[in-house]
This record gives sequence, C-alpha cells and structure tokens, in this order.
Amino acid sequence: MSNKRTRAAKGAERRRPDPLVRKIPNKEAVWLEGPVPTGFWTSTENQRTYLLWLGQRLGFRQLADYYRIKTSDFKANRGSGALLHCWGSSSVTAVMQTFPEHEWQEWLFVSCPRSFWADRKNHRRYMKWLGEQCHVNQPDDWYRITNRDFREHKGGAFLLHYDSTISEAVKAYLPNRNWNEWQFGKTPKGFWEYRANRVRYMKWLGKRLGCKKLDDWYGVTRKEFEQNFGNQLMKHYNGSPLAAAMDCFSNHDWLEWKFARVPVGFWKKKANRERYFDWLGKTLKIRRPEDWKQVRRADLKDNFGGGLLAMYRSVETLLAKSGLTKAVTSGTRR
Repeated sequence: MSNKRTRAAKGAERRRPDPLVRKIPNKEAVWLEGPVPTGFWTSTENQRTYLLWLGQRLGFRQLADYYRIKTSDFKANRGSGALLHCWGSSSVTAVMQTFPEHEWQEWLFVSCPRSFWADRKNHRRYMKWLGEQCHVNQPDDWYRITNRDFREHKGGAFLLHYDSTISEAVKAYLPNRNWNEWQFGKTPKGFWEYRANRVRYMKWLGKRLGCKKLDDWYGVTRKEFEQNFGNQLMKHYNGSPLAAAMDCFSNHDWLEWKFARVPVGFWKKKANRERYFDWLGKTLKIRRPEDWKQVRRADLKDNFGGGLLAMYRSVETLLAKSGLTKAVTSGTRR
C-alpha cells in the first residue's frame, strides 16, 4: 500500500503545473529598485515570486534544480533581507517552505541544515531513500552497499554519525534483524577484539562450510576464511586458522599437527614432539619399542608429521633423537 501511495503522490506531483513555467519579468522584481515596502516579505506570494525569479535568474528549469541553491545566491540577488527575516538565513528552509508541494530530501541540498541529522527520524528517511536509489529489494542487499554509495548519494555527513561504519547504520535502521557485521565491507572499530564476535563468526563460517563436527576445522584453510569475509579475523590471528579454532573452541582437545600449518616453532618444543609421538604410536598401533624401527617416512607424512620430518635427515635420526627406539611401548612414553 505504501508503494502505491508513493507512486500516486509522484504521479500527482507530475500532473501539477510546473511553477517555473511562469516567467517573472524584472518589472515585478521590486527588490531590484531598492528597499522593499514595509511588510513586503511577510507576504507568502511575494516570497514565492522572489524564489521563482531567483530560480529563473540562476537558470533553473525544474524544481529539483533548487537543490543547487546557496545562501550566496540570495545575497548576490538582493534577497538577503528575505532570507534573514522570512527563512532564518536558511536557503533550504526558503525552498521547502516556498514549494511545499514538492517532496524535498534535505540531504540533496548543497548544505544540509546543521541540526538535520540530530533527529533519528531523518536517519530512517535517508536510509529508506538510499535503499530505493541503490535498488535494495531485500535486507541482505544492504551487505553490498559501500561507503562510496553513501558518498555518491549525499550521505557522507550522515554516515559520520555511525563512525563511517555501514553496518552500524544498517543495524540502527533495521534493528530487529540479526546482522553479520563481517559481511559488510568494513567491521566496526575494535570488532574482532571481542571474543564473542569471533566465536559468532566461527560458528557462522562452520555452518557455511558444512563443518558438522569440530574436527572438520582441521581441513579449513586461510583462503576459505578470506573468501568468506574473514580476512580481518585472520589478521587478528596472524593468518592462522589453527589459532582461530583453538581460541574459539577452546574446550576441544586439538591436535595442532592436523592443521595445514602448525604455529611457528611448534616442533622445536620437546613437549609438542612428545605429544605427537604418543598420538602417532596409538595411531600406528605400536605396542613394543622395537616396532618403531618399522616406521617409515610415509608413516609420518601420512599422519601429519611432514613438518617434523623436515627437521631431520632421516626417520632413523628423528626417532633416535626422540629416544623412541628404546623408550616407548604401547604407544605411550615410560
């Protein structure tokens, strides 16, 4: 219904006679002759005549051209008194009061009134209008709106009220919807500092990638984060999906070597190597110390130990340095 009313209103506006059709001859421009008679500017008809004459003088051909009008235009065309006494020195007020039949959008004027954005109702008006201009047909379409869209549609000053963050403006406009801030071009400042936001993203990404159990995260790569709006999150974790998973799902018993990359320096720590070999012994069903002598390079490579193996010249050297060929039974260290 509201769309029908809007179309009807626009149709009615098109049917109204264009006020600019009437040309104001200079002989009617009494303000050009000097001081106007007392009370002259209190007449709304005189005010309208002046605005029409001024528009004619400035080359305006349609009412929308008045969006270009400036205070200096009044001062340069003998309208300072009218502007001050009739419209509070506001060219925007002058135009809107003189032509109330037109549906004016204050933000389209050269200079929007200072107090305009202080009223939250105007925020909603602007966002509704912007959505129409940018063909936002459903809520998710807001995710594709950019800061450039706001700038090109005279919304730069408006967006400053939300720290130039589109997600905050959209959330204020449609507060009853669950928004994913990361799907906008830019997250709010400090967004990733809050663990709750990181966990929200990880749960969303897991669902999006089809992770049905936590162990499925072992196969998730940095590229998949970056392809799914997680580039800034990866920077928070120095590019490590492992660090992200371990932080956000800290109750899980993670095996770092199952990720595509272990943390820098991980294999240099004796405790990490011991953990890995305890796990590997159970995986390979090693029950006696001498069984370790049967372990080959492929066994380590097939079980996420390639990075560790690269630190040694051979499997034998690795196992010997780790004391496995003489100290391990049943897959656990004595």
